[in-house]
Amino acid sequence: MLRILYLYPYCVLLIALHRPLDAKTVLVEELTKWTLRNETTSLRIDVARVPSGVYTALRDTYGDLLETENNVALSWIANQTWIYSNTFDSDEIGHDNLVNLTLHGVDTVSRVRLNGELIGETDNMFVRYSFAIGHLLLPSPSQNTLEIELLSPLQEARRRAQKLEEEGYASAPPNCPVAQGYVECHRNMLRKMQMSFGGEWNPAALSSGIWKPVAIEYYKVAILRDVDVAINRNDTHWTMDCRAFLSSPASENFYAKLVVYASELLDEPLVLDHQEVNYASAILEFKIHIPQDRVTLWWPNGYGQQRLYPVLFSVKCFPSEEGPNLSSRTESQKLLKIGFRTIELVENMDKSGRTFFFRVNGHPIFMKGANYVPANTLPELSAEADTVQHLLKSAHDVHMNMIRVWGGGLYESETFYNLADYYGLLVWQDMAFSKAAYPLTDDFVASVCLETRQNAKRLSYHPSLAMIVTNNEIELFLVKNRSELGENSARLEKDYQALFMGTLRHELSIISRDDFSPRPGPMISTPSLGIAESGKELAIDPQHPNFGDIHFWEDDKDGFDSDTYPHARFVSEFGYASLPMLSSWQRALGNGTDVSNESVAALIRSHQHDPKGFIPILKLIALQLPFMLHSWDENIEEFIYFSQVAQAMTSKTAVDLFRTLRTDNHTMGALIWQLNDVWVAPTWSCIDFYGNYKMVYYWAKDFLAPTRVIALYDKSSDSLNVTLTREDYVEHADTRLYHVQINTYLWTDFIAKKTIARAFALGSNELEARPIPLDTFLYENHSKEEIFLEIVLEDNDGGTLARNHFYPVPLKNVKGIKDPELALEVVGPDCGTAKPPYANSFSLRITVKSPALLVYLELSHPNYVKHRHQFSTNGFTQTEPRKTVHLEFETSSECLKLTSAHIKVQTMNQYLI
Repeated sequence: MLRILYLYPYCVLLIALHRPLDAKTVLVEELTKWTLRNETTSLRIDVARVPSGVYTALRDTYGDLLETENNVALSWIANQTWIYSNTFDSDEIGHDNLVNLTLHGVDTVSRVRLNGELIGETDNMFVRYSFAIGHLLLPSPSQNTLEIELLSPLQEARRRAQKLEEEGYASAPPNCPVAQGYVECHRNMLRKMQMSFGGEWNPAALSSGIWKPVAIEYYKVAILRDVDVAINRNDTHWTMDCRAFLSSPASENFYAKLVVYASELLDEPLVLDHQEVNYASAILEFKIHIPQDRVTLWWPNGYGQQRLYPVLFSVKCFPSEEGPNLSSRTESQKLLKIGFRTIELVENMDKSGRTFFFRVNGHPIFMKGANYVPANTLPELSAEADTVQHLLKSAHDVHMNMIRVWGGGLYESETFYNLADYYGLLVWQDMAFSKAAYPLTDDFVASVCLETRQNAKRLSYHPSLAMIVTNNEIELFLVKNRSELGENSARLEKDYQALFMGTLRHELSIISRDDFSPRPGPMISTPSLGIAESGKELAIDPQHPNFGDIHFWEDDKDGFDSDTYPHARFVSEFGYASLPMLSSWQRALGNGTDVSNESVAALIRSHQHDPKGFIPILKLIALQLPFMLHSWDENIEEFIYFSQVAQAMTSKTAVDLFRTLRTDNHTMGALIWQLNDVWVAPTWSCIDFYGNYKMVYYWAKDFLAPTRVIALYDKSSDSLNVTLTREDYVEHADTRLYHVQINTYLWTDFIAKKTIARAFALGSNELEARPIPLDTFLYENHSKEEIFLEIVLEDNDGGTLARNHFYPVPLKNVKGIKDPELALEVVGPDCGTAKPPYANSFSLRITVKSPALLVYLELSHPNYVKHRHQFSTNGFTQTEPRKTVHLEFETSSECLKLTSAHIKVQTMNQYLI
């Protein structure tokens, strides 16, 4: 058992800066050591800590759920009841305190017993449950026994679906996910992470467990749970419009003293003394005014600093005006890091429809980012700080400024939102409802109302929170399937309007303000026509490109062609699938690199859940690349390479097109599906499950760069549209001169045969496009198949800012390409003289004798592949004889010995000659 004074989830150190620790602080004891058993007690194991889940706890006994084909082999676990138990003492009894058992997250349906007495039940993994237990506690040294009986999520989902049917409720479709492989049904019956039931890119993993802390709380009257800080600004001051939410079982009004410490913002602490609190709505509302010159703005990544100010809120609650008894636990605290920024969603009418763009601190910003899915399909592992930091830092490092938290997952951890604040990643937050109808029983509605209020209050103060959207694709699902839904369609739409447009939107008002908007929204659904066009009826076409946001999925079209993509206002989902690197597949088989090609192929097939199978990937490859489609399982390394090339090229084309359309704020956002992954599978991710970067990630550092030169082919005029875009913020007018050089190369040598130069002058947040006839770049009698273009962007001092390449024909049709005779030399630390901590940084010196097309480097050392690592670039075209690529490992505990034999190299040349 871990005993802390109430600062959860922050450390206690800051309190000591203000006063010595004493018995007046709310005491929180986290229960840490548990035992897990099945219903028959035939299996019992010790669990060292929570968060914990049954699959995680049983991993050493039965294997990892996400390795080999264990997602099917271990599915029996989800079909059983499991019981977590803990024993603890309670030496605080008799100190005139109230006592709560607080479950911050139980996955999902459970019965909770203390000392044999049923004290409550849970049925929503997104809700915090608190139960009064003081009357049941045994005095120390007697031990109290707590049991959390987790009912089978599989059986419970089926039971609830059957009960609805028996009680005459109409069905809530869809019953089952549309996907290949093993999936489970009735996900919308449980308030559980919806992706747990499986889908077209993820496994069915019906987790059960204690996925957030369990605590015993000792207090006198009330506990400070959350503080909502809404930021507003006038001509002279910033205002922190605050609401402190207290949790109390009181049946009559009580009193509170609130103190706010913010030494960087306030000369003296703010003190609100003897505030009477209404027991029925225990909220303290107050405002703090701060002169503008004391504040540095918080900006999204790429536009300025992410300045955060620590603010400590301390509340003492007591039952009468006489004040607290010195022996009573009356004080609880929250430490928040506050960022000062304004944010709005601008939806103005224009000649096409309505704009849809975010304006931060008065500045319009093109949103570049990705969709985020939980870092692990097992929720108890989804908040691991190292993994979450790796993912969000990776997004930051390739110039992303927005992350969409997808509605099929969960409300993320404090670690996630704190890191988003730190890295300047605005968060588009879907609520945890996705692509289904939901039953409007009284219990269900009450549960999701509580879910909405609790999570809104928890997240609202973060400067990164840009907008809340109440669901993912439900409106689109209902509209697209009206014919299939038949006579139920009207009822389902009415239920949808009641729940999302009515009830949940109203519940979110708890973090809104009457006199200003702390953030846009809520928006009801994504995709949709936006907020301004949201009415009482569902849209005829939620995917209308001239309004709101769209999800673009047209895998039957040519993704390499910029004409494929819609000129939409905001593209909140788009992407293409690829396969993770070979070592990830080998690692998922549990045997390292010592596995057969057949075993890898079988695992790839097993983990392919897209109902269309491999057809979309293979068709995309066939449009551009020289790959033998019928034999992918005999050429797995080539298949992986070609799939990643295709994903990188198409994603680059799409983002480039969307960025060229931001004139007059027409298209103002592009969020790639998806940033990360939950297992090793053919999916749309940029980063695989083990944290390895796919080629598209390396390319994103260039195609998402704030200043970029874009080259897109215009078929109608047979021209190359060269666009220079600059996306940044400067306080004063700042026009800069840039130079673009377009070099024509033959595939046979390194000498540019022709150079076309253009000068551009761009101010902050401007772009300029210039069409140049394609035949301008042709060289003598050489055809388009024999040439390629290198586009170099330089500043006025001749420094290279960006580089791009344009291939006039599909790569499978190029002519004249040769074997570059690539040689690789690895230079790294001398482990004989190096001392810990080791700087495992290597230089890869690559020499070629002719242009090398799409050079792809992959670490193949059987032990080192498990270490997180990054190349400085990958998937590049080399147009000079020598190039150095840097390889960095995160580990510093051992000195790594790396040779050229441990780096596998592929180029497109080897498949074209």
